[in-house]
Amino acid sequence: MRKIIPFILLIIGSCIAAGITSCAEEDDCSGNARRMLTANILTVISTDSAQWETPYTLEVLNVYAYGTDSIIVNDDQNVKSLSLPLRFNVEETTMVFSYKPHAEDILPQHYDKDTIVFRHHNTPYFLTLDCNFVVKQELTDLHYTTHVLDSIVIVNPTASNDGTENIKIYY
Repeated sequence: MRKIIPFILLIIGSCIAAGITSCAEEDDCSGNARRMLTANILTVISTDSAQWETPYTLEVLNVYAYGTDSIIVNDDQNVKSLSLPLRFNVEETTMVFSYKPHAEDILPQHYDKDTIVFRHHNTPYFLTLDCNFVVKQELTDLHYTTHVLDSIVIVNPTASNDGTENIKIYY
């Protein structure tokens, strides 16, 4: 009987170790989270001797994907940054930004929207059997109207899921 107890404990210990090892070897699929463009909202302040950029706040913003029924941002208030998704199945994503002006601004009603066309290259790649495919998306170009916004600068063309700044939108 004394020899059986250590044998049973060894078997139980082996089963527990095997369970821990198998859990540790499971794939972490956080790498296939949706990649987004991170946009910071800024304005440029100029004086006679210097020029610098500073954060800008959009009082109320709506963003929708043109040609779809997708609402990206719905009446968000005090917007200083955005996360914008790009389409997987085509290499162009068009978004319409609709603004509510600051109280001191007087904007004509038909100029309260801007359209941004993002051109991007989509590259699907295989992550793992458990996690399937991921699509790497890289901005190649963009075009936009300037009814309310002033300009857009690409800082980092590769969309990510870690919040890295991709574009700066200036007002």
